[in-house]
Amino acid sequence: MSAKKFFTENKNKILKFCWNFIENLSQEKKREIENDKIYYRRICISIDDQNNYEAYDTSTDIYRPLNMHEIIEMKVYGVERFCDNLFIKNSITRIKTNREYMQIAIAKKNEKNKEYHYKIANKEIKVLKEFKLKLGYQQNIN
Repeated sequence: MSAKKFFTENKNKILKFCWNFIENLSQEKKREIENDKIYYRRICISIDDQNNYEAYDTSTDIYRPLNMHEIIEMKVYGVERFCDNLFIKNSITRIKTNREYMQIAIAKKNEKNKEYHYKIANKEIKVLKEFKLKLGYQQNIN
């Protein structure tokens, strides 16, 4: 068996497991199911005509395919926790990016861009703090 075939088979097994998990969630959980796609929180899992599965991060502007490491994390930690970790990771990336743009604006003495990126980063920090507080509260209850 070739490495590529082995990789694809394992990826399909993991994503099929995640697909079934999301599909069997109660109606109270937010999810959307189409014929060949299933959306849940910050991920989308799709299936093509050859029964190959693919997973995407939908919390970014352009849907980004999940790499194999992230797919394995989704299986190991569970879909719920993976979605939380994905949100935190993407938030930190957005904060870092806006910080860099803000530093460039400071170097160029562009006050308008500096304020713009500062506001975006500050807003993202507030959202992340609220999310972590909510997440911590839920963990204490469970």
